[in-house]
Amino acid sequence: MTKQHHAHRTPAGYTLLEILVICSILGILWAQLMPTLGSFRENARRQSCGNNLKQLGLAFHNYHEVYRSLPHNGLLIWTRQSNNGYTWQKASKGSVLVKLLPFMEQDTLYSQLDFKMAGNTPAEQFEFQKNPITGKLYRSEIIPTFLCPSADLDPYLDGTNEMSDPAISCYATSIGAQSMPSRQRWCTDYPGNVFGTGRSQYANDARSSQLSGVFARGHWGAKFRDITDGTSQVIAAGETLPNKSYYQRHGWMSINGVWTATTAPINYPTIGLGEAGYPGSPGCKHYKNWQTSNGFRSRHPGGAQFVFADGSVHLISETIGYYTYQRLGCRRDGTPIGDGWEP
Repeated sequence: MTKQHHAHRTPAGYTLLEILVICSILGILWAQLMPTLGSFRENARRQSCGNNLKQLGLAFHNYHEVYRSLPHNGLLIWTRQSNNGYTWQKASKGSVLVKLLPFMEQDTLYSQLDFKMAGNTPAEQFEFQKNPITGKLYRSEIIPTFLCPSADLDPYLDGTNEMSDPAISCYATSIGAQSMPSRQRWCTDYPGNVFGTGRSQYANDARSSQLSGVFARGHWGAKFRDITDGTSQVIAAGETLPNKSYYQRHGWMSINGVWTATTAPINYPTIGLGEAGYPGSPGCKHYKNWQTSNGFRSRHPGGAQFVFADGSVHLISETIGYYTYQRLGCRRDGTPIGDGWEP
């Protein structure tokens, strides 16, 4: 009489071989699902990021409704603007985003800022004001609406002190197709001012005749009537990665933190803080090369999101034609793109 051998079964009634097969199948299914789950997560992050831009667009319009102009950056070019004898940082009144705080449910923070303050030393300057109770600098306050979840950046790029280091913004205002020479003469690829509408270098001006975009680095903001190509045709603000720019690293409050041109192509590969090879050799990819570092970029696959002057939000492909992109940056190039343009 022969002895029969039976496969060993687990308490659940499965053989070891059957369990291995099941685990193998589950592993294959999980590997196939991972890209889909990653795509779902990125879509959710992108939608959240787009909602932030919609909030910016709404704030722009509400501000314009009250003041009949879009907000001015606080970099004062002439003393007759500042009314205190100072220009530039010494008379700093904060970035465009500072002016939007009351229109973005940040009234409490805005009400604590002293817009009369100016002086010769950093301790006297607007950007170094602090809460008298907590001792925390106002520039260190993290504004969630200014952060894109896809960017995945430390909100304090210039350090780790949450009491004093500038909190970043992943969104920046557009100075359009402005003249953007390489200050160190490191790069000549994208000098800007392609339509002759943005003659003032880096938009260091407050005269609309010298400015291409909806905003300036200087103390100026457009009225909607100044956007002669049509508000639905012109970028007002867009996404940035502040770790890739010397100026954008200065944070949401800084007068030098959010001015950005369309001159550089979308997602131009600047070598940023924390990336391999940082800061890199002098050249177009260096984070101090303003011509390319102060451009719009994101970590969304294939492009970046923008809010237009009419408040609409678009994801624009990084492969968009260069001159089409410049026309979207310029408020007055005289050749609107038309309703059929493809982002």
